Amino acid sequence: MHKFWRRKKEQSENTTELVKAELTPQQKKKRKKRIIGGVIAAALVLFIVSRVLTPAALPVVMVRSAEKGTVKQTIDTSGTVKTEQQKTYFSPLAAKVEVCKVQEGDAVEAGQVLLTYDAQDLENRKKEAALQNDEAYYGYQNTMDKNSKDTSEYSRSSHDVEILEQQVENAKAEVRALKQYLTDMGCFLREAQNDNHENLAEEYQAKIDQATNQLAVKEEELAEFQSDLSEQKGIKNSTESTMMTADAKKQAEASKELQALKSAEVTDAVAQVSDGIKADFAGIVTGVKPVDGSNVENGGELFTVSSIEKVCVDVSFSKSDLEKIEEGQKAVATIAGKQYEGTVTRISRAAAKNEKGASIIQGEIHIDNPDTDLYLGVDARVMVEGNKAENVVMIPVEAINIGKDGSFVYVVTDGMVQKRMVTAGISSDEYTEIKKGLEVGEQVIISVDAGIEEGMAVNPLLNH
Repeated sequence: MHKFWRRKKEQSENTTELVKAELTPQQKKKRKKRIIGGVIAAALVLFIVSRVLTPAALPVVMVRSAEKGTVKQTIDTSGTVKTEQQKTYFSPLAAKVEVCKVQEGDAVEAGQVLLTYDAQDLENRKKEAALQNDEAYYGYQNTMDKNSKDTSEYSRSSHDVEILEQQVENAKAEVRALKQYLTDMGCFLREAQNDNHENLAEEYQAKIDQATNQLAVKEEELAEFQSDLSEQKGIKNSTESTMMTADAKKQAEASKELQALKSAEVTDAVAQVSDGIKADFAGIVTGVKPVDGSNVENGGELFTVSSIEKVCVDVSFSKSDLEKIEEGQKAVATIAGKQYEGTVTRISRAAAKNEKGASIIQGEIHIDNPDTDLYLGVDARVMVEGNKAENVVMIPVEAINIGKDGSFVYVVTDGMVQKRMVTAGISSDEYTEIKKGLEVGEQVIISVDAGIEEGMAVNPLLNH
């Protein structure tokens, strides 16, 4: 055995010496390439072996631990400052303006005189109202006196007409009777004359003469009765046409009372404005109409005062805000760099469309602590404090996923991904309340990449 290895060693040494002695430049080059190729092959083998023996790297997922805390909703919006109390002043009477003491945009205090009337013109208006009242009163009295006379005359003439009509009828009956008597006596007279009864004829003739005289008297009486009847009928008809009905009386009385009210209104208005028109509250003046020396009509518009003590921000909410917003919630309004406390006082029940066609809901935020730094019509940023859930399990909003079966999250347990159905509560911009399905400390994936699915192994990286 030793002889064998000794011979091999000698052969090798002899071969090496032979090669060293006999290699040409080309042979050396080929030899160098073989050595390099062998090194590369060895390195490749080592790389493959190392890849096979080294375990595959797990996908990295970002996780956050469920924790106890408070979820507080807020709604950010914008709006315009406007007044909650506004009054437009109208002239209580037609009169001449002496001085209008305000201009558009002036700030005024409660009780400040805004306009004065010409004193002499006010006095004239007062006297005019008194005279009109007197005219209406005495006109009414005159009308009622005349109506009383007409009523009395109508009543008397109506009574006289009834009597005269009866007298006429009686006179006509007597005239008819006398005429019939004369006719009969005439027949008797002719018979007596034909029979030559002179004494009887004279008797009939006497009766005829007497009846003729009586007929003349009765016909004269009838004519007088008929004349008187015609006269009384004329009086009755004329007084009846001028006599006031019950409705006419009420109308006349109403006209008198109406004028009395108008006169009283003018008198009261003169007393009311004798010291000028005054502001009822502190505010900003807009819509100034009168000028010095101008005449204003009764009820004519003078100006408008918008309160700066009772103000709000007119805001708009999106449809998604409706579940978070309700009247009575507190808010903070930033106006011209200054913050003011506020309260949601109105949420419209009718949606409107903005310039982009999106549905919006109008609302008002009452400013609880207004001051003189407020300006009507300026822009404001508003943050409304929404619902709040305290001491609840919460996770970042981005960890919540929505599927056909409801809300779910991916939880990492012992390096494995698990899908977990949860019951979500309210959400803020950062966190969502979890009412059911998670415990404090459990890790949820906050960013689910493509390929992440339930049951796979992952390398969780805690995101603080």
